[in-house]
Amino acid sequence: MTKTKNLYLLGSIALFMAACSSSGSENKDGTSTLSGDTAITTVSKDQAKNDSSRLQPSETGFIQQVATGSLMEVEAGSLTTQKSKSQKVVDFAKMMVTEHNSLNKELKELARGLGIQLPEALPSSEQSNLAALRQLQANEYDQTYMDLAVKDHAKTIDLFNGAVNFKNEKLRAFAERTLPVLQHHNEMAIGIDSVIRVKKPDSRGDDLPNVDKKHKN
Repeated sequence: MTKTKNLYLLGSIALFMAACSSSGSENKDGTSTLSGDTAITTVSKDQAKNDSSRLQPSETGFIQQVATGSLMEVEAGSLTTQKSKSQKVVDFAKMMVTEHNSLNKELKELARGLGIQLPEALPSSEQSNLAALRQLQANEYDQTYMDLAVKDHAKTIDLFNGAVNFKNEKLRAFAERTLPVLQHHNEMAIGIDSVIRVKKPDSRGDDLPNVDKKHKN
């Protein structure tokens, strides 16, 4: 399976690294991380139903996309901790698992308060993407995983940039406090991706990078 084919098969993997955090606590270096202790106010079923009916389609879609993407983050991160031989990649994957488990918990409470039912498992399309990822080995696996980390983070940042303009105050606040962490994770992904990228000679024997060096948010 070639690199190009692998990326094609995995291209639809849900937002990578969909919301990299939601509640910001400060590290010593000033960066934010997820907190699993974010308090969500409990509301009645009637209130939740009313909140749900007031959501715009784009707001409901945002919640579903983030939920699916965050589940994918945990699954892909767990797989990477088993398959990768790079400590940098493993450490990044462990962080994704830890933070997205916290995110999943918070998002579930937020969605419940808004009367939204979240998926409990990945859709079949994402299961297929994970199966394709499992077939990769060694450097090819690390490069594909980190390439996806960079590309999906860029897409997720765009998604959250739109969400900061939502009418729903809870979703807008969620997006605003998540964006800085997404950007921090994207910077980390770009840095690791550049380190583990391997050059392969083409048919003429010239060393050419097998992935694009330009990553944009």
